[in-house]
Amino acid sequence: MATLITSQDMDYMKAFPAEQKLKIMREIMSRSPTAERDFEGNTYCVKTILKLRADGLRLIDLQPQESAFTSVWYRKKNGSLLGRAKTEVAAMVVWECSAHDDDVTTVKIWQII
Repeated sequence: MATLITSQDMDYMKAFPAEQKLKIMREIMSRSPTAERDFEGNTYCVKTILKLRADGLRLIDLQPQESAFTSVWYRKKNGSLLGRAKTEVAAMVVWECSAHDDDVTTVKIWQII
């Protein structure tokens, strides 16, 4: 996990306003995600985090466990893109390591308006 989550990710997470993080966490925990996917394989977690970064999401929460971790990524809305308002997006990535099978990466996405 140390190579997945960069020092830039950690710095952003530490600097993210606690009030805003609490609001986002409440929002995503109070509703069902708009999309959810499960991936099996040892490379999906890395691919998912790289894709989230490329899409402008930034780490706001990280909960490591012994053989898993949960991370929450967030992108605020910034004006519009091609005349369409951008919405706030939150993503939760849950990665579980398995000694016997492939790792499992679960991605849940919320559109926050």
